Amino acid sequence: MIGNNELYSIGVVERDTGIGRDTLRVWERRYGFPEPVRSEKGERKYSEKQLRQLQRIRRLLDQGMRPGKLLPLGEEGLDELEASLQSEQPVQLEQTVSELIEAIHSTDAEQLESLLQRQYQQQGMQGFILETVVPLLNTVGEFWARGKLQIFQEHFLSQQLIRFLNTEIAKLQRYARKPRVLLATLPGEEHTLGLLMVAAMLSSHGVSTINIGAEVPMDQIGHAVEQFNVDIVGITFSGAYQYKNIRPHLIELRELIADDIEIWTGGEGVRRLRKLPVGITKFSTLEKLPL
Repeated sequence: MIGNNELYSIGVVERDTGIGRDTLRVWERRYGFPEPVRSEKGERKYSEKQLRQLQRIRRLLDQGMRPGKLLPLGEEGLDELEASLQSEQPVQLEQTVSELIEAIHSTDAEQLESLLQRQYQQQGMQGFILETVVPLLNTVGEFWARGKLQIFQEHFLSQQLIRFLNTEIAKLQRYARKPRVLLATLPGEEHTLGLLMVAAMLSSHGVSTINIGAEVPMDQIGHAVEQFNVDIVGITFSGAYQYKNIRPHLIELRELIADDIEIWTGGEGVRRLRKLPVGITKFSTLEKLPL
């Protein structure tokens, strides 16, 4: 396993897994996992191995499993469980992902660009996102959780994808039309790749998008709505966003923006959100974007 000896604070673990610190403490008492060490000041510190395992547990929780089943399993038990849940992928998809992973391992930017371009030309934007990018990111997440990829390699892929998608989205936007959609994330949500994938999907349908990026204060989103004269606001939440804050933040945003402006929300963070605030439309997956 690739790894390091760095220790992470409970705040970092909470941010990177989306599992609240109170929940981590309860699991520690009830199940004996995670097992943090204590700093000289008595603060909990978690190893990278535990961080990876918690990432895996979070993904399984999002599939409807219970902590009582997952926490006692350990790494080998998680391996077996995940293997039993994985559906078989088409041979061509497996080959493509394998080639892309190899380029990521070797940090070969030229090869990665070539493979992405090949898939894009064959599939078009929507197919490229759903049939190549989503499975690739899922595989990369699994590899990272199992210690088969380092963080810098994951970031290498993210930056290459961001550059590639921005270039192709710009070309599609030349022919875009209404409705006009403003895309952003709220303060505390620094993950922008999901936002970019939404922009790509909308662009493939000729929808005009204005992506103002990550961690935008709500009042600035309100100003941008007026400035750009948009019809829809799209907000994404990753699994690392504080789940308890999503509903109140959406309510606050809804109150800030005129009623005739639609608000869409999506991402891993809102997948479990059942009762939506009035005036908010959720899309649980990219396939379910309300196009």
